[in-house]
Amino acid sequence: MQVTSLDLAEAINPATLEGGAISGMTKDITAHKRAGEAIQETNHTLQAFMQASPAIIALDADGCVTMWNSAAERIFGWNKEEVLGHHLPFVTDNKQEVFLTLCKRALSGESFMGIEVRQQKRDGSPIDISISAAPVRNAQGNIKAVIGVVDDVTERKRTQAVEASLYEIDRLVLQGRTLDFILSYLCKCLVDILAYPLVCICMKEEDGSVGISAQGGTHVVHPRNLHVLCNNTSECRCPTILAIRKGYTRTSDMQEPAFLKYREHGCSYELQSSISLPLCIQRKRFGTLNLYALKPNAFDAKTVRLLENLAKRMSVVLSMAIDQQILHLQGTAMASIAHAVFITDCNGRIKWVNKAFTRLSGYPAEEVYGQTPCLLKSGKHDTSFYQSIWQTILSGEVWRGEIVNRRKDGGFYTVQQTITPLRNIQGKVVHFVAVHEDITDKKQSEAHIHYMAYYDTLTNLPNRSLFYDRLQHELVHAHRNERMLAVMFLDLDRFKVINDTLGHTYGDLVLKAVAERLKGCVRESDTISRWGGDEFIFIITNITQPQDVAFIAHKIFNEMSSPFQLEERKVYITPTIGIAVYPFDASDAENLIKKADTAMYHGKERGRNTFKFYTQDYE
Repeated sequence: MQVTSLDLAEAINPATLEGGAISGMTKDITAHKRAGEAIQETNHTLQAFMQASPAIIALDADGCVTMWNSAAERIFGWNKEEVLGHHLPFVTDNKQEVFLTLCKRALSGESFMGIEVRQQKRDGSPIDISISAAPVRNAQGNIKAVIGVVDDVTERKRTQAVEASLYEIDRLVLQGRTLDFILSYLCKCLVDILAYPLVCICMKEEDGSVGISAQGGTHVVHPRNLHVLCNNTSECRCPTILAIRKGYTRTSDMQEPAFLKYREHGCSYELQSSISLPLCIQRKRFGTLNLYALKPNAFDAKTVRLLENLAKRMSVVLSMAIDQQILHLQGTAMASIAHAVFITDCNGRIKWVNKAFTRLSGYPAEEVYGQTPCLLKSGKHDTSFYQSIWQTILSGEVWRGEIVNRRKDGGFYTVQQTITPLRNIQGKVVHFVAVHEDITDKKQSEAHIHYMAYYDTLTNLPNRSLFYDRLQHELVHAHRNERMLAVMFLDLDRFKVINDTLGHTYGDLVLKAVAERLKGCVRESDTISRWGGDEFIFIITNITQPQDVAFIAHKIFNEMSSPFQLEERKVYITPTIGIAVYPFDASDAENLIKKADTAMYHGKERGRNTFKFYTQDYE
């Protein structure tokens, strides 16, 4: 509020004021001033917070940008003026549908965290980001916008992918794959991970020349275009040769004199800059890792450090593949150092374990030397399982498979195990090398996914999919053994009233409580499933007459007659049940379910809180 001198004069006119009015007016103006200063200070604080925060982006209901802080500018390359009022520029055409789906989810009231996607920066380079978003509501509670926080996870994703690729190469070395195969696989992985148009590995050959041994990407070149002698000629000024001769990283631009011979060729492929990293082991340089980019000066200090660490890891791996004189035993152990490894003699007595084995199993090395792997037995596998393993490895073959082991503390863990027999010069198996990759988390995740696919998360009962599979199975069994079975379709009477009056939270509590009571009404051989909403469906097996099913129905009614105590409330609810019997009513799953449902609706029409067997009169 703006106060003029005239207003102020009028406000303090003695003719218009009585008693302490002047004092009151002064206090009022002071309070307004202090409130304004507080608001201004808060705004400054919020502005500072926004500038110091990670990338924060806000979108209106149409998906247009309304907020784009400085961190977003740094990450993606577009400034605020370029994006405000427009759709997100970093979303590529092939990702628009996915991103619109996320926006719709947020605009519908859903919040989500840590969704990782690959997008594109202003300069065209890829970027891996993690998105967390939540809806913004106005004073009336209506969603008016979406605000999201974006983290650049490119380096982490790259590091993880590189580590995974190197572990895989370790495994390939263990398997005895050829050097050419390993080099080609490595180039392909680096292209996929680092997104450079050309990656190649150059190796020093016996005649002293350096040539391309493997390459990958969208801009592959003919090997003859980079094949020079590593001597004192002018050609040796090229970055690849210098990296080998000097032993340090070389970053170059295609306009530099060192690229004079290859400039025209490189430009024809739109290559603008490169990096050459020496590959060496024990100060012996045997090649380079070369990466090329489509823009000048593409390799900053951060990227160089990442690639240098990568080159060091590659050097170790490639040296192992190259040096065939190293004992297979030693090479196998080194290649598998990231996983649990133990080595036994031909009788299965443990001779050596690595630290990863100790961490995984809980057994220190001194406790397992001289023991057999039997100390890891979990009891989850029968004798024939272990006999099969021994038959395979004693014949000189590699055995691969999953094994559940027991830790020293009694806990279980699952490993992907590879056992490789090692022969002496005479061809006799003298050692076994076992590599354990811990897949416990993976198996638990798979089990969780399986559960989510086949079970109702509210009641923990089988869902429709699992119910249908079991019904198909039971029908085959009943047909083969000439037995009857029944399908019962149960619907809770007036359940909608509970949701409408008490809310969905109480409704969910009722459904969970009903499920628990229903479980106690059937046998272990029977199946009860939540069909959807307030509907439950049963498979009653091994019945001799329909009256057996009526007995179970009466049991359900008796169990449901008592009120449900939900927190401070008592809730009364009754069911209506429809029953169809195989083979009298139907011989297939779909029709059995359909006719049980028909019988249930007939019961609803007859007043609810009853059960009905299907008859043809209902059609």
